[in-house]
Amino acid sequence: MWSALCVGFLPIVAVTGQMTLEQHSRKVTVRDGNEITFECSMRGDDMSRYFMYWYRQGPQGTLEWIYREPHKYGKGFQDRFVGSVESSRTTLQILAAKPGDAATYYCGARITLEQLCSRVNQKPTDEEGISLSVSF
Repeated sequence: MWSALCVGFLPIVAVTGQMTLEQHSRKVTVRDGNEITFECSMRGDDMSRYFMYWYRQGPQGTLEWIYREPHKYGKGFQDRFVGSVESSRTTLQILAAKPGDAATYYCGARITLEQLCSRVNQKPTDEEGISLSVSF
């Protein structure tokens, strides 16, 4: 018997001035124990000017911090989760998906002090997440 993780990606767009974060819409099914990768891209700026994050919100509504670059992980996420950041995208890989990974996944960007000082007039926008569900 095997379990499958069904991943529904909802479009996410966060705009800050000229910078846009996007999590692209798609559906993925992965067997329990297999890997899956989430991707978030940035347009209009360079990710090296931001601290990139990944979070998830489970069925009970609890928000959990998974990853922050460079190579910082929330409690319990360092073994099966791998975050990475390139110049225009960030990824989060689950190395061995489990039913308990069912959640809505979010990427986020926190501006560095250098950017904050140069962009003090920008306003954040609402975000949607990536929905991950589990089927057996």
